[in-house]
Amino acid sequence: MSTPTLIGVAASRGSYAARLIQFGEDPEVLVPLLRRIWTDTFGRKTDAMAAALLASDWWSLAVNPKPRRWHRQPPVPGLGYPADNDTIRRGALREDVGGALEWLYLLHLDQRRLVAYEATVHGRWLRHSAHQLDPVEELFITEIADDDGPEMTVCTVCGAVDEIDHVEVPSMAGYGYDTATSCTRCGSSVATDPMFGDHVTRKPWPPNAPTTGDATGDATGGTR
Repeated sequence: MSTPTLIGVAASRGSYAARLIQFGEDPEVLVPLLRRIWTDTFGRKTDAMAAALLASDWWSLAVNPKPRRWHRQPPVPGLGYPADNDTIRRGALREDVGGALEWLYLLHLDQRRLVAYEATVHGRWLRHSAHQLDPVEELFITEIADDDGPEMTVCTVCGAVDEIDHVEVPSMAGYGYDTATSCTRCGSSVATDPMFGDHVTRKPWPPNAPTTGDATGDATGGTR
């Protein structure tokens, strides 16, 4: 089934340049694929990957695309199947979604970060999730229970499961939202805003235990 999707590069004040992927995917599928393309095809060079994605519209992305007789253009090795349209789309997150689109993925080049937006029933872009291209840099990850149960959010610092506080407010930048997501066990957090992106704070774990002197006074049992 066709899932019209835009993929591109974030610019200042919520603007972006993007290309169409006719057969896109939701973040659970496309984010891991883009991480593989970033690593295997472009050697973790985010600028090179962005330039290649913006060079054409796409039927679909693939790490190992094979020639298909019904495609006019040959596949791009390590990237996917290009389409004929040669127009870059330029827009802004605060604008209405134009056309039958379901997802928008924007690369933040200086942060090696990918942010996913979904089209709402009201025709606006709603921030869905943010992902580091290098998964080692993720603070919170989503996992599935062993018994195929519901998804759970795991803190990669202390391992806490679903012990997360999340706050989201309209941004003072005039568009988008400021968010703060923190682990209630260890205090690690990630704060985001539409102008400066993510700021990740990883707290020490396990917490530094107080010294004997700090906890019980000096060796004679007195306090200072």
